[in-house]
Amino acid sequence: MRLRAVVPATSANLGPGFDCFGLALDLCNEVTLDTEARPGVRWDGEGAQELPTDGTDVVSRAIAAAVERRRRHHPEISAPPFGLYGVNRIPLERGLGSSSAAAVAGTALAAALLGPVGWEDLPTTFAYAAELEGHPDNAAPAAFGGLTVIADGGVHRLDVHRAIRPVVLVPQDVRTSTTRARRELPARVLLADAIYNVAHGALAVRALTSGDLDLLLVSLRDRLHERIRLSSVPAVEETLDRLRRSQVPACVSGSGPSLLAFEGDGRPVPHPGPGWQVLPLAVRATGAEVIREG
Repeated sequence: MRLRAVVPATSANLGPGFDCFGLALDLCNEVTLDTEARPGVRWDGEGAQELPTDGTDVVSRAIAAAVERRRRHHPEISAPPFGLYGVNRIPLERGLGSSSAAAVAGTALAAALLGPVGWEDLPTTFAYAAELEGHPDNAAPAAFGGLTVIADGGVHRLDVHRAIRPVVLVPQDVRTSTTRARRELPARVLLADAIYNVAHGALAVRALTSGDLDLLLVSLRDRLHERIRLSSVPAVEETLDRLRRSQVPACVSGSGPSLLAFEGDGRPVPHPGPGWQVLPLAVRATGAEVIREG
Protein backbone atom coordinates (compact mmCIF):
# COMPACT_ATOMS: atom_id res chain seq x y z
CA MET A 1 0.00 0.00 0.00
CA ARG A 2 1.27 3.44 -0.92
CA LEU A 3 -0.38 6.56 0.48
CA ARG A 4 0.55 10.15 -0.35
CA ALA A 5 -0.57 13.03 1.89
CA VAL A 6 -0.70 16.53 0.44
CA VAL A 7 -0.96 19.30 3.05
CA PRO A 8 -0.83 23.09 2.50
CA ALA A 9 1.20 25.79 4.17
CA THR A 10 -0.76 28.10 6.42
CA SER A 11 -0.58 31.65 7.68
CA ALA A 12 -2.04 32.16 11.15
CA ASN A 13 -3.21 35.24 13.06
CA LEU A 14 -3.68 37.44 9.96
CA GLY A 15 -3.01 40.54 11.99
CA PRO A 16 -5.80 40.94 14.58
CA GLY A 17 -6.90 37.28 14.60
CA PHE A 18 -4.32 36.20 17.17
CA ASP A 19 -4.52 32.45 17.85
CA CYS A 20 -7.84 32.08 16.02
CA PHE A 21 -7.52 33.05 12.31
CA GLY A 22 -5.75 30.89 9.72
CA LEU A 23 -5.40 30.88 5.94
CA ALA A 24 -4.41 27.94 3.72
CA LEU A 25 -1.85 28.72 1.01
CA ASP A 26 -1.18 26.81 -2.19
CA LEU A 27 2.28 25.65 -1.19
CA CYS A 28 2.13 22.00 -0.20
CA ASN A 29 4.29 19.41 1.47
CA GLU A 30 3.89 15.83 0.28
CA VAL A 31 4.57 12.79 2.42
CA THR A 32 4.42 9.24 1.03
CA LEU A 33 3.91 6.20 3.25
CA ASP A 34 4.79 2.90 1.54
CA THR A 35 4.25 -0.44 3.29
CA GLU A 36 6.33 -2.21 0.62
CA ALA A 37 9.34 0.05 1.00
CA ARG A 38 12.24 -0.54 3.37
CA PRO A 39 11.38 0.94 6.79
CA GLY A 40 12.99 4.32 7.32
CA VAL A 41 12.50 8.04 6.82
CA ARG A 42 13.85 10.22 4.00
CA TRP A 43 13.37 13.93 3.25
CA ASP A 44 13.89 16.16 0.24
CA GLY A 45 13.38 19.89 -0.20
CA GLU A 46 13.19 22.57 2.49
CA GLY A 47 15.16 21.65 5.61
CA ALA A 48 15.91 18.14 4.36
CA GLN A 49 19.32 18.05 6.03
CA GLU A 50 17.92 19.28 9.36
CA LEU A 51 14.98 16.96 9.88
CA PRO A 52 15.47 13.75 11.87
CA THR A 53 15.36 10.41 10.11
CA ASP A 54 15.12 8.24 13.23
CA GLY A 55 11.35 8.40 13.65
CA THR A 56 11.34 11.43 15.96
CA ASP A 57 10.12 13.84 13.25
CA VAL A 58 6.62 15.33 13.61
CA VAL A 59 5.09 13.20 10.85
CA SER A 60 6.31 9.94 12.39
CA ARG A 61 5.25 11.00 15.88
CA ALA A 62 1.79 11.95 14.59
CA ILE A 63 1.40 8.55 12.92
CA ALA A 64 2.46 6.77 16.11
CA ALA A 65 0.13 8.86 18.28
CA ALA A 66 -2.85 8.26 15.98
CA VAL A 67 -2.19 4.50 15.87
CA GLU A 68 -1.98 4.39 19.65
CA ARG A 69 -5.31 6.20 19.95
CA ARG A 70 -6.93 3.65 17.65
CA ARG A 71 -5.47 0.77 19.64
CA ARG A 72 -7.10 2.04 22.84
CA HIS A 73 -10.47 1.13 21.36
CA HIS A 74 -9.33 -1.66 19.02
CA PRO A 75 -6.43 -3.50 20.72
CA GLU A 76 -6.20 -5.98 17.87
CA ILE A 77 -5.10 -3.29 15.41
CA SER A 78 -1.44 -2.94 14.51
CA ALA A 79 0.29 -0.85 11.88
CA PRO A 80 2.49 -2.67 9.34
CA PRO A 81 6.10 -1.57 8.82
CA PHE A 82 6.49 1.21 6.28
CA GLY A 83 8.91 3.60 4.68
CA LEU A 84 8.28 7.34 4.83
CA TYR A 85 9.40 9.81 2.19
CA GLY A 86 8.68 13.53 2.37
CA VAL A 87 9.07 16.39 -0.10
CA ASN A 88 9.04 19.67 1.82
CA ARG A 89 8.16 22.93 0.13
CA ILE A 90 7.16 24.89 3.24
CA PRO A 91 10.15 26.77 4.73
CA LEU A 92 10.97 25.80 8.31
CA GLU A 93 10.55 28.25 11.20
CA ARG A 94 9.27 31.03 8.97
CA GLY A 95 5.70 31.36 10.26
CA LEU A 96 4.12 29.23 7.52
CA GLY A 97 2.86 26.27 9.53
CA SER A 98 5.48 23.66 8.63
CA SER A 99 5.01 21.79 11.94
CA SER A 100 1.22 21.80 11.67
CA ALA A 101 1.44 20.53 8.10
CA ALA A 102 3.58 17.65 9.35
CA ALA A 103 1.18 16.84 12.19
CA VAL A 104 -1.84 16.90 9.87
CA ALA A 105 -0.01 14.76 7.29
CA GLY A 106 0.91 12.11 9.86
CA THR A 107 -2.55 11.96 11.39
CA ALA A 108 -4.24 11.70 7.99
CA LEU A 109 -1.80 9.01 6.82
CA ALA A 110 -2.44 6.94 9.95
CA ALA A 111 -6.19 7.09 9.38
CA ALA A 112 -5.83 5.92 5.79
CA LEU A 113 -3.30 3.24 6.74
CA LEU A 114 -5.50 1.63 9.36
CA GLY A 115 -8.69 1.84 7.35
CA PRO A 116 -12.02 3.52 8.14
CA VAL A 117 -13.79 2.83 11.40
CA GLY A 118 -15.66 6.13 11.50
CA TRP A 119 -13.13 8.60 12.95
CA GLU A 120 -10.89 9.30 9.98
CA ASP A 121 -12.79 12.42 8.92
CA LEU A 122 -11.17 15.85 8.71
CA PRO A 123 -12.53 17.11 12.07
CA THR A 124 -10.80 14.23 13.83
CA THR A 125 -7.63 14.70 11.81
CA PHE A 126 -7.64 18.35 12.82
CA ALA A 127 -8.32 17.63 16.48
CA TYR A 128 -5.56 15.04 16.81
CA ALA A 129 -3.03 17.16 14.91
CA ALA A 130 -3.86 20.29 16.92
CA GLU A 131 -3.47 18.39 20.19
CA LEU A 132 -0.10 16.99 19.13
CA GLU A 133 1.34 20.18 17.65
CA GLY A 134 -0.38 22.71 19.89
CA HIS A 135 -1.45 25.29 17.30
CA PRO A 136 -5.07 24.83 16.18
CA ASP A 137 -4.99 28.13 14.26
CA ASN A 138 -2.47 26.50 11.89
CA ALA A 139 -3.85 22.96 11.99
CA ALA A 140 -7.36 24.09 11.00
CA PRO A 141 -6.55 25.62 7.58
CA ALA A 142 -4.07 22.79 6.94
CA ALA A 143 -6.91 20.29 7.43
CA PHE A 144 -9.85 22.21 5.93
CA GLY A 145 -8.38 24.78 3.53
CA GLY A 146 -9.66 28.31 2.97
CA LEU A 147 -10.03 30.79 5.82
CA THR A 148 -10.67 29.28 9.23
CA VAL A 149 -11.67 30.76 12.57
CA ILE A 150 -11.21 28.86 15.84
CA ALA A 151 -13.93 29.50 18.44
CA ASP A 152 -14.69 27.40 21.54
CA GLY A 153 -12.49 24.64 20.16
CA GLY A 154 -14.51 24.38 16.96
CA VAL A 155 -13.52 25.31 13.40
CA HIS A 156 -15.53 27.68 11.25
CA ARG A 157 -14.42 27.60 7.62
CA LEU A 158 -15.10 30.40 5.12
CA ASP A 159 -14.38 30.80 1.42
CA VAL A 160 -12.02 33.59 0.45
CA HIS A 161 -12.95 35.90 -2.40
CA ARG A 162 -11.15 35.22 -5.70
CA ALA A 163 -9.78 38.79 -5.68
CA ILE A 164 -7.63 37.94 -2.65
CA ARG A 165 -4.12 37.17 -3.93
CA PRO A 166 -1.56 36.46 -1.21
CA VAL A 167 2.15 37.09 -1.59
CA VAL A 168 4.45 35.65 1.06
CA LEU A 169 7.71 37.47 1.77
CA VAL A 170 10.26 35.17 3.39
CA PRO A 171 13.48 36.57 4.89
CA GLN A 172 16.12 34.05 3.86
CA ASP A 173 18.50 34.43 6.81
CA VAL A 174 16.04 34.92 9.68
CA ARG A 175 14.10 32.29 11.58
CA THR A 176 11.65 32.39 14.44
CA SER A 177 10.94 29.73 17.04
CA THR A 178 7.21 29.79 17.75
CA THR A 179 7.79 28.66 21.33
CA ARG A 180 10.34 31.38 21.99
CA ALA A 181 8.20 34.02 20.25
CA ARG A 182 5.21 33.12 22.42
CA ARG A 183 7.23 33.45 25.63
CA GLU A 184 7.81 37.11 24.79
CA LEU A 185 4.09 37.93 24.76
CA PRO A 186 2.43 39.37 27.88
CA ALA A 187 -0.10 37.31 29.82
CA ARG A 188 -2.41 40.34 30.12
CA VAL A 189 -3.31 43.07 27.65
CA LEU A 190 -5.03 46.42 27.86
CA LEU A 191 -8.79 46.43 27.44
CA ALA A 192 -8.48 49.09 24.72
CA ASP A 193 -6.11 46.83 22.77
CA ALA A 194 -8.44 43.85 23.06
CA ILE A 195 -11.34 45.96 21.77
CA TYR A 196 -9.16 47.20 18.91
CA ASN A 197 -8.37 43.64 17.82
CA VAL A 198 -11.96 42.45 18.06
CA ALA A 199 -13.12 45.28 15.78
CA HIS A 200 -10.31 44.84 13.27
CA GLY A 201 -10.72 41.06 13.27
CA ALA A 202 -14.35 41.39 12.25
CA LEU A 203 -13.36 43.76 9.45
CA ALA A 204 -10.60 41.41 8.30
CA VAL A 205 -13.04 38.52 7.87
CA ARG A 206 -15.36 40.83 5.90
CA ALA A 207 -12.49 42.01 3.70
CA LEU A 208 -11.16 38.51 2.97
CA THR A 209 -14.56 37.09 2.07
CA SER A 210 -15.66 40.12 0.00
CA GLY A 211 -12.36 40.85 -1.75
CA ASP A 212 -12.24 44.45 -0.50
CA LEU A 213 -8.50 45.31 -0.52
CA ASP A 214 -9.07 48.82 0.83
CA LEU A 215 -10.84 47.37 3.83
CA LEU A 216 -8.13 44.72 4.16
CA LEU A 217 -5.48 47.44 4.33
CA VAL A 218 -7.30 48.98 7.30
CA SER A 219 -8.22 45.74 9.04
CA LEU A 220 -4.89 43.88 9.13
CA ARG A 221 -3.72 45.81 12.17
CA ASP A 222 -2.90 44.35 15.54
CA ARG A 223 -2.04 45.51 19.04
CA LEU A 224 -1.49 42.17 20.76
CA HIS A 225 1.49 40.44 19.19
CA GLU A 226 3.01 41.87 16.01
CA ARG A 227 5.14 44.71 17.39
CA ILE A 228 6.49 42.56 20.21
CA ARG A 229 7.55 39.85 17.80
CA LEU A 230 9.03 42.29 15.30
CA SER A 231 11.08 44.10 17.92
CA SER A 232 13.81 41.48 17.57
CA VAL A 233 13.87 41.69 13.76
CA PRO A 234 13.94 45.43 12.93
CA ALA A 235 14.58 44.85 9.23
CA VAL A 236 11.36 42.84 8.98
CA GLU A 237 9.47 45.49 10.95
CA GLU A 238 10.67 48.20 8.58
CA THR A 239 9.62 46.12 5.57
CA LEU A 240 6.12 45.71 7.01
CA ASP A 241 5.84 49.44 7.68
CA ARG A 242 7.07 50.21 4.16
CA LEU A 243 4.45 47.91 2.63
CA ARG A 244 1.68 49.60 4.57
CA ARG A 245 2.92 53.06 3.63
CA SER A 246 2.71 51.88 0.01
CA GLN A 247 -0.97 51.01 0.59
CA VAL A 248 -0.30 47.25 0.47
CA PRO A 249 -2.35 45.16 2.93
CA ALA A 250 0.17 43.18 4.97
CA CYS A 251 0.74 41.47 8.31
CA VAL A 252 3.10 39.10 10.07
CA SER A 253 2.59 35.49 9.04
CA GLY A 254 2.12 33.39 12.16
CA SER A 255 4.87 34.20 14.63
CA GLY A 256 7.06 35.44 11.77
CA PRO A 257 9.47 36.33 10.47
CA SER A 258 7.69 35.95 7.12
CA LEU A 259 5.22 38.62 6.06
CA LEU A 260 1.90 38.01 4.32
CA ALA A 261 0.89 40.68 1.81
CA PHE A 262 -1.98 40.94 -0.67
CA GLU A 263 -1.80 42.29 -4.20
CA GLY A 264 -4.56 43.53 -6.48
CA ASP A 265 -5.00 44.72 -10.03
CA GLY A 266 -2.65 47.66 -10.45
CA ARG A 267 -1.48 47.22 -6.84
CA PRO A 268 1.55 44.91 -6.95
CA VAL A 269 3.51 43.95 -3.87
CA PRO A 270 6.94 45.60 -4.22
CA HIS A 271 9.98 43.38 -3.85
CA PRO A 272 11.58 44.12 -0.45
CA GLY A 273 15.11 43.81 -1.81
CA PRO A 274 18.07 41.47 -1.29
CA GLY A 275 17.72 38.71 1.26
CA TRP A 276 14.03 38.12 0.66
CA GLN A 277 12.21 35.34 -1.18
CA VAL A 278 8.93 36.45 -2.75
CA LEU A 279 6.25 33.76 -3.19
CA PRO A 280 3.00 34.71 -4.97
CA LEU A 281 0.58 32.04 -3.76
CA ALA A 282 -3.10 31.38 -4.24
CA VAL A 283 -5.41 30.67 -1.34
CA ARG A 284 -5.87 26.90 -1.23
CA ALA A 285 -9.56 26.07 -0.96
CA THR A 286 -8.92 22.44 0.01
CA GLY A 287 -6.93 21.20 2.95
CA ALA A 288 -5.25 17.87 3.57
CA GLU A 289 -5.72 15.11 1.03
CA VAL A 290 -4.56 11.51 1.11
CA ILE A 291 -4.17 9.78 -2.24
CA ARG A 292 -3.90 6.01 -2.60
CA GLU A 293 -1.33 5.17 -5.27
CA GLY A 294 -0.57 1.96 -7.09
